[in-house]
Amino acid sequence: MKVLFLSVLVPAIATVSILLLPLTSIAEPQLAEPVLENTIVVDQQSLGAKQLVERQFEILFNSVTDQLANQQEMYIQNPVAYHNFLTSTVIGLWDTSSTTRALVGKASYQGLAPAKRDALIEAVDKTLMRYAFEGLDSYGGQIFKIVDVVVNEKQGMGWVQVLMESPMLPDINLDVLIKRMSADTWRAVDVRVKGITYVAIKKHKYRDILEEQGVDALIDNLGKKNTDYFLSICAASSEPEKMAGNAPC
Repeated sequence: MKVLFLSVLVPAIATVSILLLPLTSIAEPQLAEPVLENTIVVDQQSLGAKQLVERQFEILFNSVTDQLANQQEMYIQNPVAYHNFLTSTVIGLWDTSSTTRALVGKASYQGLAPAKRDALIEAVDKTLMRYAFEGLDSYGGQIFKIVDVVVNEKQGMGWVQVLMESPMLPDINLDVLIKRMSADTWRAVDVRVKGITYVAIKKHKYRDILEEQGVDALIDNLGKKNTDYFLSICAASSEPEKMAGNAPC
């Protein structure tokens, strides 16, 4: 279930993430414009919030489906290319700061010094990116389609329901939880599959480390996992010498 959950998280991602997609709802009420190839310029005044969100995420999932279906092997061999793809698509539609806040809890998040908070957000961002890489091998021809979009403009929250059609596994519905960042900007903050969210799975571990060992230990824990993972995949790439010095290598 965990492997499938992470593979589902890949395109959302973020990153996702990001990722990483990483894959119970966010406890607190917290549910840069995306840079996408073939982006359609959306006139916010001519579209309601639902239509705006649907347009933005439809472009995202169409791009993810196309790239994974046609470039999966190339991305496995070229981590830099896959990182660039994620950065130009998924990352722009994911708000890692809100995800981080949900993971550690509102009070703990607000109690962090600004520099420590930024460092933790960066560590979570790289972790979501790592999930996206880890899920790449698990991709097996799935197609992602938006089924519905629901937004609560008063609360600034909503979700994008996505159908993942698989040639070998039963179809899966997943919800991308979204939060309004400004009048015309909505970002993903979590992913839910079969009623279980990424935050719900991971928050206890995050909070335990933070409470027992402190924020530096949490940042170091995430950083070591991310560094070790990316060093290994970059070393195993088709041309490791050319990858060096370029993210994520």
